[in-house]
Amino acid sequence: MLSKQAIVNGLLAVAMAIVVIGAGVTASRRAADPVCAKISVIIKDSTDRQYVSVGELREQLHQAGLWQIGQPLSKISCQQIERHLLTHSMLREAECYKLAKGELRILVRQRQPMMLIQADEHYYLDTDRKIMPIRASVSTPVVVVKGRIGKQQAQGEMYDFVEWLSDNRYWRQKIHTIRVINPKMIELLDDSHNYTIVLGALPGAEQRLDALEKLYEKGFARIGYPEYKQIDLQYSGQIVGRK
Repeated sequence: MLSKQAIVNGLLAVAMAIVVIGAGVTASRRAADPVCAKISVIIKDSTDRQYVSVGELREQLHQAGLWQIGQPLSKISCQQIERHLLTHSMLREAECYKLAKGELRILVRQRQPMMLIQADEHYYLDTDRKIMPIRASVSTPVVVVKGRIGKQQAQGEMYDFVEWLSDNRYWRQKIHTIRVINPKMIELLDDSHNYTIVLGALPGAEQRLDALEKLYEKGFARIGYPEYKQIDLQYSGQIVGRK
């Protein structure tokens, strides 16, 4: 028969084992669900443009209660963080993911302007044809479109034309301003020679400018550029110069 001391010692051993097991379970849970100890915000295209700062994005998350240092990673929603960041007018993409040792990493990309519209409203159109607000930090040089142009034309045929212009090795160096007299009367300012190029309607504009490029390169470049004020491309198969 066991003595009273043996029974006490046995109970103590069992209790110690339970404590050790409990501590092990707690440690295991902590390892499986670490606490958020660090949040890294990275602007992936900051070397190309700096329209928004890390501090500004950090403050945006703070105000929304999404800067969750000290919270278990399992309770942090990356999708919620991504959705909230994409409400920022300068962001195009946001990606959030969790790393080992309690780090939350957030990667963002900024929007990129394609052209500046100066009409009844002033705004940029970005590379997704979406309206992008004017902001002091946006200083990237783009084609400026002035005059009587509505959003439908700006996001449609004008965007197509400016995209072609930006990709054209010859004209992208010369044309930086487009004037819209009315939807079917477009003028371009040739900065290299101070010519106003009367383009007319936009359909077929690329072919008419190709013809003018040949005249510039094979004609005017050899004999000298005339002192024209205006070059009219409205008429099919003709290039009309006016002094």
